[in-house]
Amino acid sequence: MKQRFFSVIVGLTLITAAPANADYETINPQQDGRIEISDDNKDLPWDRLFTLLGQSEFSNASISPTGEYLAAMHKSEGPRSLFLLDSTTNEPIQRLQFDEDENIEIYRGFWVNDTVYAYSVMTGVNDETRPYDTGDIFLFDIESGTNERIWRWTGNYEDNIRGTGELVRGAINLLSRLPDDPDNVLVSVTPYEKRDFSIRSDIYRLNLNSGDMKKVVTGPAIGAMYMANRTGSTIVAQARKPDFSFEMYYRNSDERWQPIDIDVPESFDLQGVSDDGRFVYGFKQNGDSPSANRDLISYELATGGVEVLDSFGFVSSLELYFDSEGRPSFVTYVADKPEIKVLNNSRLSAVVSGFMRSFEGLSVVPTSATRDRSKIVLHVSGPQFTGEYFIWSKDGGARALFSSNSAIDDMGLKSFEAVNYEASDGERLQGWLLPPATEESRGLVVFIHGGPHGPYIPYSYDRRIQMLSQLGFHVFAPNFRGSGGFGYNFEQAGHRQWGTRMLDDMKEGAEYVINHYDTGDIVVALGGSYGGYASAQSLVRYADFYDCSVVIAGVFDLEQQLETWDAGSMYGTAGYESTAIGDDEAFLKANSPIHNLDAIVDPMLIIHGTVDRRTPYEGAISMIEALEAAGESPEYYFYENEGHGLYFPTNQKQQWLQINSFLNRCAQ
Repeated sequence: MKQRFFSVIVGLTLITAAPANADYETINPQQDGRIEISDDNKDLPWDRLFTLLGQSEFSNASISPTGEYLAAMHKSEGPRSLFLLDSTTNEPIQRLQFDEDENIEIYRGFWVNDTVYAYSVMTGVNDETRPYDTGDIFLFDIESGTNERIWRWTGNYEDNIRGTGELVRGAINLLSRLPDDPDNVLVSVTPYEKRDFSIRSDIYRLNLNSGDMKKVVTGPAIGAMYMANRTGSTIVAQARKPDFSFEMYYRNSDERWQPIDIDVPESFDLQGVSDDGRFVYGFKQNGDSPSANRDLISYELATGGVEVLDSFGFVSSLELYFDSEGRPSFVTYVADKPEIKVLNNSRLSAVVSGFMRSFEGLSVVPTSATRDRSKIVLHVSGPQFTGEYFIWSKDGGARALFSSNSAIDDMGLKSFEAVNYEASDGERLQGWLLPPATEESRGLVVFIHGGPHGPYIPYSYDRRIQMLSQLGFHVFAPNFRGSGGFGYNFEQAGHRQWGTRMLDDMKEGAEYVINHYDTGDIVVALGGSYGGYASAQSLVRYADFYDCSVVIAGVFDLEQQLETWDAGSMYGTAGYESTAIGDDEAFLKANSPIHNLDAIVDPMLIIHGTVDRRTPYEGAISMIEALEAAGESPEYYFYENEGHGLYFPTNQKQQWLQINSFLNRCAQ
């Protein structure tokens, strides 16, 4: 199966803040329990459209190592519940759900051995603020019916039953389930001692019966993330240094950490460690071009020898999967649609290949498998389809289990079309186009993703893009340089280009779409977080091209953002700010909408949460004040108790009504 960093616990909450300026009206539809539908919105089928905003009904489906049980999470009325089912009959065996007055709900989990399922919980689900991970881990034993908290955010003692020894507190991450040691798992714990996490993490064996913590080793560097082989005997660490570069280490059982001498370690996309601990596998770009091919390489830890196993072109979403012996088996990726390349035949590769042939144009992800690969659970999904879970059995073939969200999947949504274009400087770029659900197009919306470095627009269902299509727009979602998903070079090419070359990529992609499709009369920039910043700055840089913009949780002053955002004090943030954004005062001002108001001649809708700490609310207030001082009457909506983007369902509905009304006026 796919090896991956698995974060079990976040363990942090964002501190909320009072509104920066009480003179500006705020709204709270969630608390009021109602939405306001203006006259220009009354002719649209909002009950149907709001279906798009629904949560997954079923999620986290997986099979136990022996194949006897299935686990799945279900959300309908009340807190999310955990179902444990017979894998042959689908009949429920156990159901776990916290009472509503406990104010917590289950939200993710995994099998730790043949009969025990581990899960995390969110707290504050009944409160007026966004829920957050408590930092606790529970174990549910399907045979005994016991449900025990094995890890608390307050920590565990080394001798946990007696409450003696060192108290271990921090953010915990699973490294290995230790299949040969069913009573323990291997975890890393980053201590809470420093608020900026500028401290080395420790690796422990966590006993699943007692909660005892047995220290194995301290990590090799601050900020390290780890990946272990199946047995936990070899651990590989990747650590980001303060200057935003990387270093890599490995450790075999009872040995010291050793450096991994690999060229440009920050460009190495670690995928897994061989069962025998001899090799690490990952993707690395071959050449300096942002669109250079990515090679799948094996790196021999003892000798430093490198072998290229295969090569992939300008594609996204590369994922390496392993056979039951821990050898590379196949790679899935997305070009114009999902594809697979088999490296070594295995039962898993044959099953996934068969599903991809049967479900052409959809993504197929194996979520779990039994030890002997006799049963495999897969999730099939796409841009128009939230997805369906299937179980494949060596003896019984495949059968459907349940849909992620059947109401959405029954809407008959449209899928993405790939847009491959060349930027004015010759660079290869890619994006997705979703046609309107209506007969005629109201215009083109350039949907700009957040981040910007790391996130990208994948080939999957996106409620925002689908909503815009249902409202009658062509939607172009560009993966501009700086986006994740396409390799280190492509992401790095966007550094210090937030308000310049990246915006050029978006606009040039939109021009390509306009030249090849009948997209209507208006062009809109819309996005959240970085996408909000880019939507605002696009009105500065390309006032003659865009007709209006929608700015959700945006940034308007880069200097102010760097001084006030919640991550500003975290370890390594200074290196990120300097490397990715820039630190020259004149450059930051030139690329900040608030310092270029004279260039903004088109309408802008601003939507922001009053307790947003990632792109602070104060920045939106400053922009409104500046626009009003310049004689403008900006349109804005400030949502109480909302953070970075809107979380509460009623608020999301009201936001889309406001966006559609604004776009109606933009077209006039």
